[in-house]
Amino acid sequence: MKKICIFLLLSLLITSVSALAEPPWPKKPPQIGHLYLKQEYWEYIKEAAQRYNISPYLIQAVCAIESRYDMEARSVKGSCIGLMQLHKGTAKIYGVNPFDPRENIMGGAAVLAKFLSRYDGDIRKTLRKYNATCTAAYEREVFKAYKQAKRRANFTHLADK
Repeated sequence: MKKICIFLLLSLLITSVSALAEPPWPKKPPQIGHLYLKQEYWEYIKEAAQRYNISPYLIQAVCAIESRYDMEARSVKGSCIGLMQLHKGTAKIYGVNPFDPRENIMGGAAVLAKFLSRYDGDIRKTLRKYNATCTAAYEREVFKAYKQAKRRANFTHLADK
């Protein structure tokens, strides 16, 4: 009987620890507007969110507004590339290939995490620094996408179970 109790307690402890290691994010990406996010990109976003300890929905919102989830997106001058519209110079500093979707997301998430830390989690200041041409409209759109992703994620996550 004692062995069974110890076994049950250990298995409960292991289950609890593994549950903490994996954030409760939905398996499928929450929808933002009419945009379609590839499952592969959602997996990269969740990986980056976990690595840099930031919300995957913020990363997703920045991807949605910056590029419409288009890896081929380029800025007018061509210096910003891909999903996160990562600047070539920034990509070089962070040692990522901006033409690779995973690395583009990792680089962009690293920049977001750096600014979130610098500005004590202030998303508005972070966005202003992330996008040098940040306008009030850009901020509103990112916030709208961010809130929409978080709200829909709650429903998606419940459906995953």
